[in-house]
Parts: sequence; structure tokens; C-alpha cells
Amino acid sequence: MSALQRQALRIPVLLVTGFLGSGKTTLLNRLLKTRAFARAAVVINEFGQVSIDHVLVEAPRYRMRVIDSGCLCGHVHDEVASSLLDLHVKRRRGAHYDFDRVLIEMSGLADPVPVIQILLTDPHITQLYELKNVIALADGLQGATHLAGQPESVKQAAVADTIVISKTDLADCVRIDTLASKLSAINPGARQLRAARGELRPEQLLQGPGFQLADRSDAARAWLNDASYAATTAPASADNAISTFTLAYREEITLPGFVLWMNLLAGFRGAGLLRVKGIVNVEGKPYAVQAVQTVISEPEPLASWPEGRDRSSRLVFITRGIDAEDIRRTFAAFRFDAGRAARNMTINPDTYGRFAEIMQLFRTSPVRTTTSELERQ
Repeated sequence: MSALQRQALRIPVLLVTGFLGSGKTTLLNRLLKTRAFARAAVVINEFGQVSIDHVLVEAPRYRMRVIDSGCLCGHVHDEVASSLLDLHVKRRRGAHYDFDRVLIEMSGLADPVPVIQILLTDPHITQLYELKNVIALADGLQGATHLAGQPESVKQAAVADTIVISKTDLADCVRIDTLASKLSAINPGARQLRAARGELRPEQLLQGPGFQLADRSDAARAWLNDASYAATTAPASADNAISTFTLAYREEITLPGFVLWMNLLAGFRGAGLLRVKGIVNVEGKPYAVQAVQTVISEPEPLASWPEGRDRSSRLVFITRGIDAEDIRRTFAAFRFDAGRAARNMTINPDTYGRFAEIMQLFRTSPVRTTTSELERQ
């Protein structure tokens, strides 16, 4: 079997996050009653000495795994990985244990980033599973309060592909629209849906670009159209270190410069990068880029430039403790060519000097992420 065939057989994973009481379990139960999710496996991350959420989820016990260590345990992501591997082993036993997709429900207090990272980088997981959508629920009644006072709520919204505003049957239109505006300020590239009692059409969560860009040009257009781009915005929560901004770079980027920039960005700025999305012009060709903290997904080559777009690179950043100018000055790395014209073992002093200058840009840029904020991540 070829590598492409193995990739096509991977099981899609939907990660459901959102603050306490936002309606995650209600949404799961609604989805599990539909034909599209009738054979889904469920992994539930709970918090507290007494587990209760899994009792409320209406899924067969042989297709459910419960992680009851909650968000205060530093190795929840490892337990999620173990649960997924265990489900796959059981799946081989026959149709009774078979499943065609996985729903992972995170604790309302949990940081979803470590789980996202392991779904994108662990070789044992990535050969079997494919992260398709990160879904964050926002409470239509209390969501604005959560964003103002709970850093976890902000981060859950920031890393999402899809944000579902719940309880729209209970909250008035003004409150919902205000919440929607705050969520757009935090994560302008995310799709927003609205739901009452968890009622959504399954295709609303199964379609769309998600983390892996299946239909490259169309998917890129879906989350990088002009309306989705943010101008620099004021923080939408009590965490004044959270900011959203868009940067453009009009020249072509060299391939060595692109690789160098991505690696240095993850290494030196990863802790403060909540989410990055964009289309970049690498030596005349368009590539879609996505990143969550230190994990930068493999750039996806696009078949063509999205219709109506110029060929400048544009990147949307959602950051904590990093401002736009801090990132913009590192774009100098885009011009780095690694001395490709000289194919020999001699180090070109000018090239090395340029490399050292670029490294210094990443080392000396003012990073305002505090120690406590890093610990929270």
C-alpha cells in the first residue's frame, strides 16, 4: 500500500473544546444520534475525582474511553494518544468494535493545545488518525464573561477551526452578537455557527478546511478570504497580552528563508503563538501555512492562487505577549538564500553573517510573555 493510500485510510478526528457548561456534552449527544456519527468512537477528558460527563454521553461503552485526570494533569495528551491506540487495537476484533471517526471531548478547564500537538506530530497517531476539525463551544449566555475572566476560554477559541455559539434559544440577539464580535476579534479565521440545544447538521462540522487542507485552493479560500482577515484588534478579554493581527509581505520568499523562518519562529516564539494561518508566496508558488504554538503543520502547496488575490504573502496571528512589530522584523529571514549558488563545502562569510543577523532578530525581539503565562500554557 502506498503512502497516499495509507493517508486516505486514516480515521478523522474532531476535537471538541469549550469552557465549563458551554454545551459540549449536549452537542456530542446530538451528533451521536445522527447517521453520520452513529459509528463514532468517543474519548472524554474529565476533571475531578468523580467522573460524570461520560455517563451522560450516549455512546456504546466499547467505543468510549474516559480520561478522568482532567486538565491539571500534565500528561493528558499522552492518555488521549493511548486511548486512540487502544481503540484502534480493539477495532481489529470485528464489526462490533468498528468505528469510522472519533470525537474527543476536552474538559472545560483544559488547554487543548497539547492534544492538538500530539494529533499532529506523534508518528504512531498520525499514521492512523487525521485531525480534521477543532471545535470550540462558546456559551451564548455566559461566553462574554468567560472570555473576560478565564484565560482557558480565550485559548480554546483562539485555536479553533470552528466556533459554535450555544444556547441561542436562551440568550437574546444582542448578547449573542456581542459574543460573536468578541470571538471574531480573538479568532477571525474561524467559522462561526450558532446552535440551540446542540442542534447542528453533521455536515456543518464535517465539511470545511479544518486542520488538513483536503481541497487545497478551495479550502484556502474558505478561511483566507478578505472578510476573514483581521486588522490589529484590541484584546477581547481580561488577558491584555492576547492580540490578533494580520501581516503582509509583498516580495517572494526564498525556500531556505521560509524553512529558516518557520523553525526559528517555533523555537523562539512558539510559547506565545496561539494560532497562525496564512498563504505565503514561496518562490512564486502559493503555500497554505498553519501553526499552533511550537507545532507548524507541513505547508500545503496550493494548485493555484485563490481567485481575486494578489500574490503577496498574508498571515493571521493570534498571540500572547507578542506584538505585530515583533513578528514583522523577523520577516528579514524570508530573503535568506543560504548561498545556494555555491554548491561546495566552503562557508561563505557573507552568508554566515546574514544568518547570524537573522538569528539575532529572533533572540532580541521583545517577548512580553510572563513566567506565569508560560506555566499556564
